[in-house]
Amino acid sequence: MPGSSRRGAGTRGGWSPGSCAPRWGGTVEGRVLDVGCGTGRSSTLLGGAGAHVVGIDPDAGMLGLARARVGSAIRAEGERLPFRDRVFDTTVAVTVLEFVRQPAEVLAEMARVTRSPGRIVVGALNPRSAWGLWHRRELRSGPWAGARFLSGRDLVRLGRVHGTVALEEGLHAPGRLPGLERWGPVAERWGRRLRVPGAFRVLTIERR
Repeated sequence: MPGSSRRGAGTRGGWSPGSCAPRWGGTVEGRVLDVGCGTGRSSTLLGGAGAHVVGIDPDAGMLGLARARVGSAIRAEGERLPFRDRVFDTTVAVTVLEFVRQPAEVLAEMARVTRSPGRIVVGALNPRSAWGLWHRRELRSGPWAGARFLSGRDLVRLGRVHGTVALEEGLHAPGRLPGLERWGPVAERWGRRLRVPGAFRVLTIERR
């Protein structure tokens, strides 16, 4: 069954769903759909930023945990969202497209239920970053064994069908190294300036 939950996403190695937060465009308001909400960590961040969040995920076990964090969590797949057209101000999918058979179908469904103007935000891991190389064994086993990682070019190609796209990369450190809290922000600034591949890619699609 094609799924849309984020299998194995977590904070290990310096990454977390909060990595998307600076790129959600400041205060998040209105109705937000978290596609592949998993246990609800991203939904919690979005709700704390001021949004009314609805989460969907095909995994009943994860939804049980998500419902303790999110007011509304529904069992559904990203390829067939159970909502009318243009009912959400923002739709979000964090480490979801890596685990679906047809990423274009999921994005098309997200676009369908997103208002115009509105925003679609996709977060994806980059295995070719320093973080990805550092954790390459983990990314080839366990829940990540079946993941199909999308390149930045792939993300832009899929996104531009639905609006104006922007792609950012962040998290340039290879992992949780000593002193990261102190020198991490410096590494981020230089990583962006030098266009060093980041561990986490954020695709933003502005619907017009």
